[in-house]
Amino acid sequence: GIKANRLRAGSTIKVVRGPFHAVVYKSQYRMDVFLDETTEHGAPGDGQRIFVRSFDVGHGEGNSTPVGLWLVESGRKLIDPPWTNPRTGEFFAADDPKNPIGDRWIGLKGLDPNTQGLSGYGIHGTIEPDSIGKMRSMGCIRMLDDDVALVYDLLQEGASTVEIRP
Repeated sequence: GIKANRLRAGSTIKVVRGPFHAVVYKSQYRMDVFLDETTEHGAPGDGQRIFVRSFDVGHGEGNSTPVGLWLVESGRKLIDPPWTNPRTGEFFAADDPKNPIGDRWIGLKGLDPNTQGLSGYGIHGTIEPDSIGKMRSMGCIRMLDDDVALVYDLLQEGASTVEIRP
C-alpha cells in the first residue's frame, strides 16, 4: 500500500513485526488486538502492549466459551476449511456457501489449567452476521468475515496468544 511517489531515496520504512495477540472480552462481545512492544532491534520489550484495533465478536451459546489463555495452534490456521457439525454430523465442504464457519479458521490450543486439553475451539467467520454481539456459536469466537480475514493475517501460529476473559 505504499505509494511510489511518496517513497524517496534515503527514506526509512518501519516494518511492524508481530507477534500480535488478542484479548476477548465476552461480556462486551469485543476482541482487542495488540502488538507486543519490542526494542529497536527486535529484542523483546518490557512487556507493554500496543493497542492495534477492536473487533465485534460473538461467542458460545449459554456462555459456553471457555475463559483462559490459548495459543494459535501450529498448522491450524485454515482458509476455506470444510467443517462437520459436532452435534449433528452434517458435513459442509470447503466451498459450500452454507458452511457456517465462513472462510477462515484459527485453531486454538489451551495453555492454562482452565483450557488445557480442550479441543475444537477457534476463531472463525460466520454466514450469520446478525449473530455477532450474541451468544450463538458452539463455543468458538465468531467474527464478521472481513474482520476474521484481517485477524487471520495478524495472528501467528505457535506465537500469538488469545486470552478469553469473562
